[in-house]
Amino acid sequence: MSMFANAVACLLCLIFAAFLWKMKGMLRVTLVMFLVVMISCLYTALAGNLAVSAMENYPFRMVALTFCVFTTGLRENRRRFMVLAQTFWLWVELVGNVSLSQAGLEAPWIRLAAIAGIAIGCSFMARISREIEFGLIVLWMAVWMFF
Repeated sequence: MSMFANAVACLLCLIFAAFLWKMKGMLRVTLVMFLVVMISCLYTALAGNLAVSAMENYPFRMVALTFCVFTTGLRENRRRFMVLAQTFWLWVELVGNVSLSQAGLEAPWIRLAAIAGIAIGCSFMARISREIEFGLIVLWMAVWMFF
């Protein structure tokens, strides 16, 4: 996928997280997450070449990035859910990389190391301020765009 399409996907994830920040109630959040998954799949089908094996986990990567950005808006247990969201992203990347390796394609293993490093760093933070939240969002977008 091109750099522009990756940037648009990153912007979509930020928009999805903004909608999730405004939702109250488990049913509404569940419906919005369903829409996030469906729109991510539709975007992947329209913007990417589905014949390429690297696209098979792209919608799940978008959902994982949305979860990571969404956790910055939580008030309680923010660090715990932040690490959990990054672990989900790490799991999606690991399964996708194993799938790519089995297909005989080159897998971006550096992305796994970057996400794991950020997740380990977050787990040792005592307090996460607004500045650190912004820095984490920038780091996640950098991992999304450049690795």
